[in-house]
This record gives sequence, structure tokens and C-alpha cells, in this order.
Amino acid sequence: MRAEPSDGPRAAGSAASRKPVLEVSGLTVGFALPDGVKTVVHDLSFSLPHHGSLALVGESGSGKSVSMRAILGLLPGNARVQGSAVLTAEGSPGLDLLTAGEAKVRRVRGRQVGMVFQNAMEALNPSIPLERQLTEHLIWHGLANKSDARRRAVEALGDVGIPEPERRIRMYPFQLSGGMRQRAMIAMATIARPDVVIADEPTTALDVTVQKQILDLLVHLRDQGMAMVMITHDLGVARYVCDDAVVLRDGDVVERAPIAQLLRSPKEAYSRSLIDAALDVGMDVPEREVVAITDTAGTPSEALLQVRDLTKVFASRGGDVVAVDEVSLDLLPGRTLGVVGESGSGKSTLARLVLRLIEPTSGRVTFDGEDLGALAPKALRARRRGMQMVFQSPYGSLLPTHTVAENIAEPLRINKIGTPTERRDRAVDLLRLVELGPAYLDMYPRQLSGGQQQRVAIARALALKPKFLVGDEPTSALDASVQMQVLDLLRDLQSRLGFALLLITHNLAVVERLADDVIVMRRGQVVERARTADLFANPQHEYTRALLEAVLPVRGAVTDPEATDLPGVAWQRQ
Repeated sequence: MRAEPSDGPRAAGSAASRKPVLEVSGLTVGFALPDGVKTVVHDLSFSLPHHGSLALVGESGSGKSVSMRAILGLLPGNARVQGSAVLTAEGSPGLDLLTAGEAKVRRVRGRQVGMVFQNAMEALNPSIPLERQLTEHLIWHGLANKSDARRRAVEALGDVGIPEPERRIRMYPFQLSGGMRQRAMIAMATIARPDVVIADEPTTALDVTVQKQILDLLVHLRDQGMAMVMITHDLGVARYVCDDAVVLRDGDVVERAPIAQLLRSPKEAYSRSLIDAALDVGMDVPEREVVAITDTAGTPSEALLQVRDLTKVFASRGGDVVAVDEVSLDLLPGRTLGVVGESGSGKSTLARLVLRLIEPTSGRVTFDGEDLGALAPKALRARRRGMQMVFQSPYGSLLPTHTVAENIAEPLRINKIGTPTERRDRAVDLLRLVELGPAYLDMYPRQLSGGQQQRVAIARALALKPKFLVGDEPTSALDASVQMQVLDLLRDLQSRLGFALLLITHNLAVVERLADDVIVMRRGQVVERARTADLFANPQHEYTRALLEAVLPVRGAVTDPEATDLPGVAWQRQ
């Protein structure tokens, strides 16, 4: 069972805690456009009690993030917001955040309401060390002096699982992995112990072990008095953390219910479709043809990609970091190799080394029979036509000043392939492949949801019909239904086009569904490699077993199936 909230200033018996900490009524959000106001959220209402946790779930573009940004006054100037959002902090009268004015809301943001954004690189300032970004938050609100603020900042980084926080706090965001940046973002949002935290996909970039650690931290903070609104497309995360759920579709509330009840017996067909689309480990895994990686003489088969003893050492202010440590692998044409491991284990660095986006400290990468390290820049550019990458951050990889059509056609333009009309036609075809359509051609990345941006990035990676594709968390920004579509799309395209895929991901269900073989990385080294089915059925390394045990399932038995007022997975928090 979940632990009772601790006694203290936010104890449930106080006068303020008898009122909801956040009461949202009739929230309607639109944007003024040349042809009129487009409404994207319609009459959203909910009550969030002290110690409570509410999940906003739904597909990309359903209005989840827009509604919460509206509450905090973080929408652009053409936004039109109606309704009320009353924040009742401990010992103070209610404040309607929608009518209070920017000065009052600014004093509330960070101190009484914290927000974890979906893309940490956008939220953190890349030119300022973490120490300043975390401490100025406390100092500006008058919560600590400089020395105490630094101590609390180091503790906050340790709380969210960042190793060696004394050293990491001196680093810049760009020196951290995507998962570590996200953990730093969570530390910044919770360091002041706000009354409410709005978490917008807070664990999207995190591996399963750190995800569980972060969610346990959020549950602990909630039980101490911090309420939470969790924006997520991961129903396993919602099930683990939240009491209740509101299902949104196209800005409308489709269903609201306790999360355990929703997952067990949804009333609406749309809610059922979200649950059915959610991936769980061991769920309907397509059979993959087993291909031998050695010939009859026992020597390796001809591989499209060969990596031998690849090593990368980064110099930093805190000392040298060995990101990749003597990694070797073979990847055959038409096959998928999954690479899994914790944030900071070297997965993304390995991908960039393979593509020669960064230079290795030592080792060799051979692609299609050529040693990439021996190629001159001009020859390397020509060879890269057959090698493409889908990056972890879709918005960061797309050109914000270019339309969708221009982004997708950019590889074709650079390589002088086709006329402008032919390139635009190719963009249309690729958009259809990734379940978008011609209507998106002249839109800009900022006008798309995170999931739509990622689909555009995948379409661009396929523009040159590559022999080899690197997917660095290619579905991490997608909701469950679109994720399944994209995974099936990649399988279908790989079957028809024959490209090899190096799949970097922390989602073990994605690896199980898509990969033929898996390598498990930890601290830059490969600790286990196996056929996918063998690894999931009988993991050999204790670290691999820990990864599998940390997976949060959407389906499965709960301690008390009738206890619909509980998160439904208290049995996992021992």
C-alpha cells in the first residue's frame, strides 16, 4: 500500500488542504489566426487535491501541454484563454492564475508551481552551467543564500540519479546526455518543493531504471505534500504514479476516471484504443527470421557495418570521461540491432561515432567495405548518402525557419537530387509514409506537436533511401498509437528497402518488437549481447535483469483490483 503522507506544514488536516490545491474550471484555449480563432482546448475542468496526482493522457495534439502552459501563462501572444485556474497554496487565499497578471504569476512559477518540460535542451540554457541555473532559482525566490543554494542544488541532482553531482553541476547542458539533461530539468522543477508540479512527459528521455527512480522520487514528494499533474502518453507511467486520469482528444474531455478503473474497464472506445495500442514487454512480438552471423567456417559473415574496438574519451572540466570503451559489433544488411542501457551509458555517442559525426579516440568503423576514418571529407559526404540518422530531439534536428517540405527535401537539395518540384513530390510521398499528409507541407516545426515533429524527422531520414539508418530514440516523443504505427512502418520499409537499422532506445518493448539482436551497454562497455528473443527470455547479466525488472507495465494484476482510488501499482513500490 502507498505510504501515508507525512505530518508537517502540508498535512492533510490543515484548512487549506481541505480545498483543492488547483481548481481548473471551463478552461478554453484558442489561437488568433488570420482566418479567425482556432480553439484547441474546449471547457477543460478538474480538481487537484493536496497530495493528489492527475494524469492528462491522449494522443499528440490533444491539448494536454497547451492547457497546462495556458495555466502558467507560457503561451504566445496570440493565445486566447478563458476560464479559471485557482491555486490555493498553504496558508494563503486562492489565486486565479488566468486573471492574476504576469507579475503575480511570475512569483508563483517555480516557487509554488514547478514545470518539467518535455524537451530539456529547450528548457535549459546551453550557455550557462547547471550550478547557476539551479541556484538562481532558489536565490531569486529568496529561499536560500548562495552557499545553501549550491548545497541544495547538488542534493537535487543526486536525488534525480545523476552520478557524481559535485562534478556534473559544473558542466553545461550540452555536455550531458539527453537523459541526464532531463534529470537536471526535473531537479530544477522540484528543488523549491513547490505545491504543484506539472510534468510534461518527464521521463520520455529516461531509461527504465532511472525512470522508476524519478517516478519514485515524484511519488515521495507527492506524499510529502506536493500535488502533481502528469502529462503523458505512457500509460505505464500514469498507472505507476497517478490516482486519476483525464483522457483528451482534439481538445475535448473524452473520459475521466480513477486510473486503475480506466485501464481495467474504459467506457469510451477512444480510451480503449489508447490502451490497446500501448506496448508491453512480451506483447504480441512479431516473429523475426533468424540469420546466422557466421559462415560455415566460423568466420563473420559479410556485414554492412563493422565496428572494431571503438573508444571515445571526452575531456571535461571535471576530468576525462570514457563514453565508449572498446565496443565492437557487426550489422548485416536488412537487420536491426538494438542498443539499450541507462542514460549516459554511451548509446548515443556510439551512434555518432558510427556515422563519424564525431571522431573516435581509437578504433575503426567500416561501412559498406570502406574504412570511414580513412575517407577525405568529400568522399565521406558521398558515403553519407547511404547513412542517415533520426535524432532524439526532433525539434532540435529540424530547421525551425524551414517548412516541413523544405526540411524533408533538404538532403535531396544538398545532394543535388531532382528538381524543386520533384523534391516536393518526394516530400509528399514521405509524409504519407509516416502517417501525415500534404496538409503539413507548408507548416513549420513549431506548429507541430512533438510526435508530428518526430515523424517529419523520420521522413527526412528516409529521403535518400539509405542503406543504413540510425534511430536514436526514434519513437520516444510519440504517443502509443503513433509509436506502434511508426514501428510497423519501419519494419515494413526495412523489409521492402533492405536497409540496416541501429536502434538506440531505452524502451525495451520497442527493442523486443523491432530488433533482431541486442547489445546492452553500461558505462561505455558492452555487458551483454544476444538474439532478442534469447535476451528477453533468459538475460545473463545482472544489469540486464535489472533493466527488465524496472519496466512499468500497462497491463497486469494489481494488489486489490477493486481499489480504484489507488494508483493500481502500489505493489511495485516496496
